[in-house]
Amino acid sequence: MTPSEQAVALEKAFARAKPYGKMLGRDASKFHNQCKDGNKPLLLGKGGEHMVCGPKPDAESGCKFFSFGIRDDPSWDIHMGETWNCRGFAGDPSIVHPSKLHPAVTFHNVGLKMLRTNVEQKKNPEDEWILASLPQIRKFLDWDYVDIVKIDCEGCEVAMARDILAEDKSFLDRVGQISIETHATRTWVNTDEELYYYALQFPLLEDAGFKLIWSSVFGCGRHEHDGCRPEMEGKMSMPCGNNPRPGKNLVPYGWSCHDWLWSRVE
Repeated sequence: MTPSEQAVALEKAFARAKPYGKMLGRDASKFHNQCKDGNKPLLLGKGGEHMVCGPKPDAESGCKFFSFGIRDDPSWDIHMGETWNCRGFAGDPSIVHPSKLHPAVTFHNVGLKMLRTNVEQKKNPEDEWILASLPQIRKFLDWDYVDIVKIDCEGCEVAMARDILAEDKSFLDRVGQISIETHATRTWVNTDEELYYYALQFPLLEDAGFKLIWSSVFGCGRHEHDGCRPEMEGKMSMPCGNNPRPGKNLVPYGWSCHDWLWSRVE
């Protein structure tokens, strides 16, 4: 695309994302729609960040999930295996776990692709991460349908729209629900390309038939110091920014990290 065409595409993506920024607001937790079973979503695991819509699948359903960015807390993944009878692929290149988190859940030192090296990778440049895209993982596993995708991996969410459009435009049609954490500070979104793909995830999810079920806003810790591109709030109405805490050099109060649960309700 020419620079003028890129500018038009960016504005269109901003416009499609803006309603969701307004829905998100600065609320610590907010419900937007009921799940398919008519109820609010359920909180699984100990982390307190990832909701799942019911109904709970029966033992014969063949439920499957992806989970990326589990760090040192695989409780959500184990919960999915133990109580939801789901078979899972859990990945995180930044930490080591046993290859079996649960008889039905395997762990892999594999992460999702990003638009640029994230801050975790920079901690140890000699630790070369293996990264793949969601379409590549689904194809590798030969899973026709993924009931739940959980993404909490510090920047990979920005590349999700790019990889789906480039590799498998029908990927989202083969997913039941998505629990995703997004990061709005310049640490992860600081170029026009990153802004574009950040914004584009919202129309992709909407056009694929997903509804926003639940959202939550919280601070990005030390990364709040990096601030946000003005387009994040100005063009998309996404909560982003912070207030200083009393005391010198303390991490500010912030609203730049967001959790979302998207699901099909029909």
